[in-house]
Amino acid sequence: MGQSENEMTLADAIRLNAKFAPARTAFICEDRRVSFSQFAERVYRLANALLAKGMKPGDRLGILSTNRIEFMEAYGAAEVAGFIAVPMNYRLAATDVGYMAGNAGILALILENSYRSLTAELHGVEIFEFEGNGNPESGYEKLLASGSPDDPHCPIAPGDLAYMFYTGGTTGKPKGVLLDNAGQMANLKAMLIEAAIAPADTLLTVMPLYHIGGKNFATAHFHRGCTGVLMPSFDPETLISLIRSEGVRCVLLAPTMISMIVEYLDGRTSTDLGLKSIYYSSAPMPVSLLRKAIALFGPVFMQFYGLTESGPGATMLGKEDHDPDGPPEVQALLASAGRPMIHNDVELVDDNDRPLTPGHVGEVRIRSAALMRGYWNNEAATRDNMRNGWVYSGDYGMFDENGFLFVVGRKKEMIVSGGENIYPREIEEILNAHPQIAEVAVVGVPDKKWGEAVKAVVVARQPNQIGEAEVIAYCESRLAGFKKPKSVEFWPELPKSPLGKILKDEIRSRYWAGRDRKI
Repeated sequence: MGQSENEMTLADAIRLNAKFAPARTAFICEDRRVSFSQFAERVYRLANALLAKGMKPGDRLGILSTNRIEFMEAYGAAEVAGFIAVPMNYRLAATDVGYMAGNAGILALILENSYRSLTAELHGVEIFEFEGNGNPESGYEKLLASGSPDDPHCPIAPGDLAYMFYTGGTTGKPKGVLLDNAGQMANLKAMLIEAAIAPADTLLTVMPLYHIGGKNFATAHFHRGCTGVLMPSFDPETLISLIRSEGVRCVLLAPTMISMIVEYLDGRTSTDLGLKSIYYSSAPMPVSLLRKAIALFGPVFMQFYGLTESGPGATMLGKEDHDPDGPPEVQALLASAGRPMIHNDVELVDDNDRPLTPGHVGEVRIRSAALMRGYWNNEAATRDNMRNGWVYSGDYGMFDENGFLFVVGRKKEMIVSGGENIYPREIEEILNAHPQIAEVAVVGVPDKKWGEAVKAVVVARQPNQIGEAEVIAYCESRLAGFKKPKSVEFWPELPKSPLGKILKDEIRSRYWAGRDRKI
């Protein structure tokens, strides 16, 4: 397929940055730095070397790595050569990696050598290893050396697939979400407008690049010619040091990371980091934590809500809506996911797909030019999640009269007790504000009388400083009687995904084991 002059694709940013800002630093990772011209040359070398080995546009290129410059180079090579990039989670087991590689049919894998053991079940895949320090003797560097430094000028069409992101697979085998160039370019335009990204906005990327969130923000800033600081693993001290030493202006964080940073900075005299924007996403942000963070960093927070299948943009809560001292109706927005981003349509529907008016809870569905093309080799799942041009999120939410979306929880997490619908997030927000509670997850557990009963699983800040009776009493005047936890358990920690999401399925399964019905 050809490409008309006005239809740009993801590869064009690599060319334009190298042309107009060749000496500007593109990426920093630990002690390595590459300029935009150096980055483009390395991307071209990788693309040409893989093409010379027989890979063709549409073939799948696997990536298994922490946040490294090589990760971005692999993405770039896929973008300029027309391969489909398949990033994989390095925290998974070898069996998971083997399943995804086999399901996607990847032909080559760009591999950080620390994760060699995860490739034990890969078959028929050519592996190119690199070391974090850029060892010129690694297989990856030798591969680059064999490739031409010239732009391969592969004809990429807007409709050509670019990425395949695998979902977490909490309800079965992971599914490959297919995103094309046109959709990603549409998403980028909305991101650049909503986040008001400027070329001077150096971005620190600590959210994993194998996840759509980390890649989305890294790509948006790259398209504005921003410098990207890549952080292979998270710890608050190193992150704060990098923000100061590299003049970082923007950072994307998960709520659990923000919690650790707030705790680390507690009591320190110097907390001004000079940040323009702290983006947050990937998991619900407790309002009590958000208040602490705003008090520490000021009005720099922006929330983005979406999903891999939506490309990922959907809604955004802007800095102006983060006002902890405003009137009650403004403060209430701290619990909101914001309003639909530009060029995104977001609706709430009932179980019969009928749109709902403000004040009513329904499933969130999203429509935009950025939506996935579908799931890889899974037409049944595609039909279930994409209907009439909408992607269905599996989240329940409610709009207020001003168009702000409040996500109340996952559809499957809703608790039905005595015929009443109970949304765990409302209860969790109450309990997260308790000074002795560090974390909490609310789930429905079997109950002979009511069908389900509300249970709070709590991580206390200090052992033995709070008990079940106190937790339930704390809810007495703050929640309707049927929403109060009927029981409380204390755990040393809650199971979490690599992005800091509390794994409710794992918690719930402990109480529903051996039963046919597991809500």
